[in-house]
Amino acid sequence: MVLESRWNSPLVPTLVAVPTATLFVVLRWLVAAHRQLGRFVVAGSSYSSVAKVPKDVPVVPGPGYDGQFYYRLALDPFDLARSGFGVSFDSFSRVERMGYPLLAWIVAGGQHEWVPLALVIVNVVACGVVGLAGGLLAQSAGRHAIWGLVFSGYWGYLWTLGRDLTELTAAAFVLLGLAALERDAPIWSGLAFLCAVVSKETSVLLVGALVVATVLVRRTQLTSVTTDSESSSSIGLGRGASPRRSDLVLVIPLVGFVIWQLVLLHATGTLPIYKSGGENLGVPFAGLFRGLGHYASLFPSVASALWFAEVGILIFVAVGAATSLRVAPIGLGALWVVSVLLACCASTGIWMGDVGFRSLDDAYLMSWLVLLYSRKPLWPWALISGGAWLVVFVELVRYI
Repeated sequence: MVLESRWNSPLVPTLVAVPTATLFVVLRWLVAAHRQLGRFVVAGSSYSSVAKVPKDVPVVPGPGYDGQFYYRLALDPFDLARSGFGVSFDSFSRVERMGYPLLAWIVAGGQHEWVPLALVIVNVVACGVVGLAGGLLAQSAGRHAIWGLVFSGYWGYLWTLGRDLTELTAAAFVLLGLAALERDAPIWSGLAFLCAVVSKETSVLLVGALVVATVLVRRTQLTSVTTDSESSSSIGLGRGASPRRSDLVLVIPLVGFVIWQLVLLHATGTLPIYKSGGENLGVPFAGLFRGLGHYASLFPSVASALWFAEVGILIFVAVGAATSLRVAPIGLGALWVVSVLLACCASTGIWMGDVGFRSLDDAYLMSWLVLLYSRKPLWPWALISGGAWLVVFVELVRYI
């Protein structure tokens, strides 16, 4: 029991996640990237000029991938012109996700030659923070802290690590916000959520879900003499019917998000949230059904097998959470519903992309949080999620 208590620390998943993420990026650098860290950016000739992009970032024929835009922002996050440093944004919606490139710019000390390494370092550290915050939340749910590994072990995050993308940064701040909220630290929680919404715009919908949960709980308290909400997890924010200091959890990120959008409107002449909503969301289930048809036509290829396996695992985890909602805090239930609805409304491009469903990570994270609050044995979900992570690990070490 003494040994178990020593290992029951949120630092344990961090101490596993960081070396594992480091091993992955080193192997990918050696094998797939041929010892060129700039290849993680995946700059494409459609948006990146061979003559103007810094020489340490190779440019490949075609559109490349999203990491080239975050690399461009990390070179100078205060330059929001459509084109700069040889890279042109495909959409101004990219500048919404400033958290990740800003952190990389800070780590690089503003030195352009250090930016490719800084982008990788930020993601490796974020992977560790996801494990840390996940461990704290696991303990809050009455589970061993080691379960924090299921959050940093999402297979989609290997794509994020390997292509200089934003999801790990946003996830780290979302989970830190929830962990601080559980520990009754509203200001720290609100600041973490603020960082989340400027790292990935869909995080503001998670904050909105907490607003809805707060209103529902407080209305219940007003119409009930006694309520179990008073002793429930603070994720529900069900503590008192009137505005109070704890509401800073919601006010800070929502006000900050509005201000950020207005700043971007002034700088770019467009409202990025409107653009990103049109690009990333669509008719419910339309993207999923098109993905099913597309990958069914490719069967029995490796890409098809991986796609169907990953979809099946996501559904398995989400269904497990759905059957456990009755025992989860009301706020967490609201977060799960919103994240799953977002996944169902994801655009065709997200469902058709061969990137491990990295953009659907909120549904995975919130499903696992609900599962932690259940009394179910969790090993079936852990084994199948871990199996997917291992397969993608091997795949991405070999291919850019």
